[in-house]
Amino acid sequence: MGKVKSWAWDCAEEQSDDIIKSYVDGKISKEKAIIDLSNVDNLDLVGIDEYNVDEVLDDALSGTYVNKEGVLQ
Repeated sequence: MGKVKSWAWDCAEEQSDDIIKSYVDGKISKEKAIIDLSNVDNLDLVGIDEYNVDEVLDDALSGTYVNKEGVLQ
């Protein structure tokens, strides 16, 4: 993987993980999490898009969210 793509992936993963954690911790609403996630650049690199964002947030809340690398979050 190229350095730029790797950097973009890391940034998207870090930002999305922070948003998901804030949602799970009850700091933001689901609607706010969806809006915030939609503003993350290169979000598709971490396997989140407008079609599965609800499922990702629900899985995170239930403790079964697995990121694209197969790591339970």
